[in-house]
Amino acid sequence: MDTNAVDLRTTLAAQPVNRSVSVSVPSQVYFDLDQFQRVQKELLGQLGCPACTSGFDIRYDIQRRFIVDANLAVQATGLAQDQLSP
Repeated sequence: MDTNAVDLRTTLAAQPVNRSVSVSVPSQVYFDLDQFQRVQKELLGQLGCPACTSGFDIRYDIQRRFIVDANLAVQATGLAQDQLSP
């Protein structure tokens, strides 16, 4: 075997299997490009490379919060009613 050859089995085995990252952001951040980019920059820095995704599968989700009162009435909080649809 060539001593300069890379053994892909060893290289792939050393990498983490799951590179997905879930990020939940409030709707007001998700729909504001400047705020969203600030969040993304901070997140990428924490993942190890402020300029790229470094092979991570980043999945953004809009926070959806609901409050149920004692009468079982369900109210959305933190979102405008028209933002509840996916």
